[in-house]
Amino acid sequence: MPHIVLVSGSLRVGSTSDRIATWCAEQCSAHGATTRVFTGAELDFPFYRPGLSEGHPGIREFLRELRRSDGVVLISPTYHGSVSGLLKNALDYVNDLAGPRIFLDGRTIGCVAIGTGTQGTVSTLGTLRTISHALRGWPTPLGVVVTQASPFDATGTAGDAHCRGQLLEMIAQVLSMSERQTVPVPASVGAP
Repeated sequence: MPHIVLVSGSLRVGSTSDRIATWCAEQCSAHGATTRVFTGAELDFPFYRPGLSEGHPGIREFLRELRRSDGVVLISPTYHGSVSGLLKNALDYVNDLAGPRIFLDGRTIGCVAIGTGTQGTVSTLGTLRTISHALRGWPTPLGVVVTQASPFDATGTAGDAHCRGQLLEMIAQVLSMSERQTVPVPASVGAP
């Protein structure tokens, strides 16, 4: 079964980003996947510098989990029409992932943008997808925009039916695409 890493881009304890990450992880686990959630507080890393990850246990753990992942779900609040600096800084450390699968090569990436209006969240979603491509990942066909203060009811369940349906579809795509991953084709194949 696939291993899915869920990454929240908000430092606020109990943030909507953290709650969505946890809820999505529960849905992945219910379908047999293993998961690891990184809350925003766990991503409070120093600004990215090449090589810094070697001496920082939190960054090493983050990169270790990403390295073994089959899929990733990125969840960001919308700050001024883009992703949070916290999430962007954490993703900058992916530069330190080396080996046969550099960056997030070939991994399925689900994207969730959270905000109070559609214009900023749609822009944030586009940025998450662009970053995913730049890291050599494969964003799911469906990205999710959450435009309400809290999509959860008092029990912690995704209360809004539309939001819940969108998140469940995105999770299904992450799981399905992660299970179908293929081994990367060496650069020499097909070369003249």
